[in-house]
Order: sequence, then structure tokens, then C-alpha cells
Amino acid sequence: MGLFSSSKKRVEPHGLLKDDAEQLARLESRGVDITAPRESEFAVCFKTQATADAAADSLRTDRVCHEVVLPSHDVPEWTIMLTVRNQPLVPDFLRDRVDLCIALADAHKGEYEGWVALLTDDEKDAI
Repeated sequence: MGLFSSSKKRVEPHGLLKDDAEQLARLESRGVDITAPRESEFAVCFKTQATADAAADSLRTDRVCHEVVLPSHDVPEWTIMLTVRNQPLVPDFLRDRVDLCIALADAHKGEYEGWVALLTDDEKDAI
């Protein structure tokens, strides 16, 4: 597990983890408007189906939209994908969603893998 390392240090201006702030800065440097509503995805991986199912149950209880992705293509883990549409990354959404994913991983013996932000239609046309 672990495509991304994550520093636990928070940085301003949005109180993000250092790695997330750096990723956000890379997006901005490429012309991405981080305040524009967009789709984003977050991944949390689990070594067993039982832990993935328990994590999914807790998300269902909290009414958090997610999908459980079964092991495949030589990836021996169950992944919970949290996909959110029409949310700007800042000021609060990214920090709050990353915190949710880390707490989910910690509570159910998983590992938070990271996030991706999809480009808006305008950004796709411009880049």
C-alpha cells in the first residue's frame, strides 16, 4: 500500500497537510482554478474484505457516497473510492475530505492513498 506519503504537518492558508498543499500548488501552477467546483476522488485501501466492508458500512451510516473496488489486475487490496462532484477544493472541502479518509483508514486498519482532482471543462479546453 501507499502510493503517496503524507506528512502530518499542517500548512496555511487552508490548514492542509503539507503534501496536499504542495499538490494543490502544482495544480494552480498549471492554471487550475482551485476555487472552481469540480469532481474529485479519494482512495482508501484495505488488505481484507472484512475491513473494507466495515469501513464502507461506516460511510453508509454517515451517508457518504462511495464505491468499493474489489481486488483486480494484480492489486490485492479492496479500495474504497469516494467521488465528489461540484465541490471547490478550497477553502474547506479538501482538508475535511482528507481528514475523513485518514480517520476512516485509521479506524479500519486501512491506508489512505491520496486524491485526484479532475479538470473542469474550461480547464480541459485551455490546457
